[in-house]
Amino acid sequence: MKSNNFVYSFLSKHSYLLPLGVISLTIGMLLLTLLPSNYIGENQLWSFDKLGHTLLFGGWSLALGLYLNIYKNKHIKPWIVFACGVLFGLIIEILQYSLPVNRHADPIDFLFDVIGCLIAVWVLKLVLPKNADKPVETKAI
Repeated sequence: MKSNNFVYSFLSKHSYLLPLGVISLTIGMLLLTLLPSNYIGENQLWSFDKLGHTLLFGGWSLALGLYLNIYKNKHIKPWIVFACGVLFGLIIEILQYSLPVNRHADPIDFLFDVIGCLIAVWVLKLVLPKNADKPVETKAI
């Protein structure tokens, strides 16, 4: 568990990285999922589409959970991070369905988005201190 303490300690000392990570991942994910497919080009990498969905949405949810817990110092429940990731994935699939950008919604993509969010919640439970999901108690004077 020393590596878990290292990750949390490092991000606590360099908390400015967390909002940058969430913003960068959000912009990157929107570009990758909403740009017309002919703008992205042909690449062997795109054959790993479902793995990409899992990693992107898991990474985004993990970054969001760390941001809220460390940078904002809000001890939120992991299911809220999960719900935010799932909602983000659902919004993207709805936009792909409704926008005329030569993209199509895929329920299997959404399923792998959800799997990524579940993995992120599991990693958050490993990385965050045990008391991070409990409200901070204050003593009355």
